[in-house]
Amino acid sequence: MNVLISLDGLSYTSFARRAPQFIQNGYSYCKKMITTFPSVTFSAHATAITGNHPDKHSVFDNVVSHAQTLERIELYGDHDSLCNETFHKQTIFYSLARHGVTSCCIHWPLTSGNPYIQHLITESNSKKKLRESMSVNEIDREALRETIQAIESEKYDFIAARFIGYDALSHQHGKDSIEASEYLDRLFAHINQIEISLKKSKQPYNLLLFSDHGQSDIEAFFYPNEILAQSRWREQFAAQQIRFVADGSGALLFYSSLDSRQNKEIMDYFRELPEVNQFYERTKETTSVYQPIGILDLNHMVCGEDIAFPKRPKYTDMKSLHGYHPSQVDEMNGFMVCVGDQLENGKIIEESRLEHIAPTIARLFQISHSCDGTEINEVIREYK
Repeated sequence: MNVLISLDGLSYTSFARRAPQFIQNGYSYCKKMITTFPSVTFSAHATAITGNHPDKHSVFDNVVSHAQTLERIELYGDHDSLCNETFHKQTIFYSLARHGVTSCCIHWPLTSGNPYIQHLITESNSKKKLRESMSVNEIDREALRETIQAIESEKYDFIAARFIGYDALSHQHGKDSIEASEYLDRLFAHINQIEISLKKSKQPYNLLLFSDHGQSDIEAFFYPNEILAQSRWREQFAAQQIRFVADGSGALLFYSSLDSRQNKEIMDYFRELPEVNQFYERTKETTSVYQPIGILDLNHMVCGEDIAFPKRPKYTDMKSLHGYHPSQVDEMNGFMVCVGDQLENGKIIEESRLEHIAPTIARLFQISHSCDGTEINEVIREYK
């Protein structure tokens, strides 16, 4: 049995002080897992579970727009537009199912309707079930209960689960707040219960824990659509020909139906603004109708939102966020620890990448999984 657990939003720098207790318990440790850009939940989880880069799986952020209509689409609730057969067939669930391997998935983004998962519990369904008691603590308790139940049932060869509490509390109170730090103790107690359940099952197992991205403090806010609405491109903005999209992030997706010359002028204009680190023009062609023209990377501690008058900001009370380019803001990156029958004891490696997780899972099952990533050979015992 192989179990993959996502600890949403915990940076490798924040985890480092807790890593020794895992190493003492025989876990191997990858100090830094390079995340996606933008460094956000949906893109990162899509990369981890497919082994592909955003250009291939087409999940560019937590919020996207249709490239032609500029309709804003939130992916929260596992939006059906991206939960399609093309995406599902890129996931490790598909490769496992082709080899007769059964999967259980709990609170993982973008899994709605995936026919290759034998037992699926989406976060949105759990929220409907919990209703009034829908705190992040209760959501994670539900994830824990479902994970342990799946282990004890011995029906599934692969279990993927996600815990959201630390990420949510960091946004609300700050990544180093008492609330977030205390929640980490609870989160690692959950992991301990999962490991105890695996040991009780008396089956061979591998347990892999990773973080999709980190967090960073906020000092300022930035609204690029407000700037467009008052610029020389205001008519094009009013006609919905150009738009920035984000959801309280260190990066914003830029969509445009204008010609390349006008797009370059807009990008050059924004590159000169003091809140902006870089404006990356996307050059790779994909078949996705959600592909942006470019990605606006903000300076560290600047939070971007896609509002324009008369809308009001939603995120002024946010204390920390993510989304920045991981090569520019190092604490955007996550980590991985793992322990099990096929894994090295106490092996420490400096760095890997999220896209290597899916092929590593495939290797543990000794099956193939076609993707951009490669196996993390250093932590797999059989390679020695």
